[in-house]
Amino acid sequence: MARAGPAGAAMSALVRGRVLGPAVLVGVIAGAAIWFFGAGPWWGFTIGMVAAALVAVWRAAPSLEEPIWPKHRPEPADGSRDDVHVLGWAVADLHGHVQQRAFHRVREVARNRLAQRGLDLDAASDRSEIEALIGKRAYATLHANVSSMPSQSAVLACLDALDGITA
Repeated sequence: MARAGPAGAAMSALVRGRVLGPAVLVGVIAGAAIWFFGAGPWWGFTIGMVAAALVAVWRAAPSLEEPIWPKHRPEPADGSRDDVHVLGWAVADLHGHVQQRAFHRVREVARNRLAQRGLDLDAASDRSEIEALIGKRAYATLHANVSSMPSQSAVLACLDALDGITA
């Protein structure tokens, strides 16, 4: 005898006892308990059927650990428009200040660009020469406190100033 397809497979899982067995057992116990404590036989039967239906639904529900369908996220292609959007959110926070990771990268760029001219970004002795090259505002931006990150516009102005340095 051939199986009836997916519906037959689902029904055989119910009959095998994973769902139907515990549901019938709980229904019989609940109905008998209601009848034993003084309700009429129809009330016992009704409460037993409701309890059995609730247990059957509970047992047949899919596990929350297993997703119903897998989450599929398409792989973005290099150079797609989404890259600019993601980069923008990675650079600035909700208040318009540059995030720490991006700020450290800007400082690395400045450190490398100034090192080509023999200047050290963190040396106090090179401060006047660096300010002459990039300006006081850009120098102050590069030495911003980590607890109060500079604004995005200040970092852009600093990058423009660093761009003006030629080796």
